[in-house]
Amino acid sequence: VGYVEGIELYRMGQTNVLGRYPIHFHLLGDCPECYFKSSSVHESYYRCISVHGTNQMTVSENVAYDITGFCYYLEDGVEQENTLSYNLGAFIHMIGPSGNSIPWGTGQTTETYYESDNLRLPADVTASAFYITNVHNNIIGNAASGGWAGLAFPSLPTPLGVHKDV
Repeated sequence: VGYVEGIELYRMGQTNVLGRYPIHFHLLGDCPECYFKSSSVHESYYRCISVHGTNQMTVSENVAYDITGFCYYLEDGVEQENTLSYNLGAFIHMIGPSGNSIPWGTGQTTETYYESDNLRLPADVTASAFYITNVHNNIIGNAASGGWAGLAFPSLPTPLGVHKDV
């Protein structure tokens, strides 16, 4: 169970290293008492918060600024009934195909990229403040600035990661 409130996470995470995020709610199943609230994440090297295999938690009233890769991140597509409310994600950096964290390219089209040592999640070339892999979540009153788009809703035909066989 995770209760996190009123903290500052500064210069945390490791770019392109799975599981190395400033805060990671990892495989907790149904956890309605879990929350991450009223906190800040800034100058993060990889994401701001990852909700992975965790359901019914609350992520509310947080500020994330200067983040590399997707910020508020629902990881595998099985996460549901979570509430992300009144959060801000700003100055989001996309990860280029060579693994650098410098925004690159123009427009809303890109080539097709594949997982590599320099790019763990190919979608990070279009990083946004919110990565919502399952529409069965409550997304309320959030704000986004920077990155490819404010919110990304990828269409996943099946779950990812440890849940790919679900």
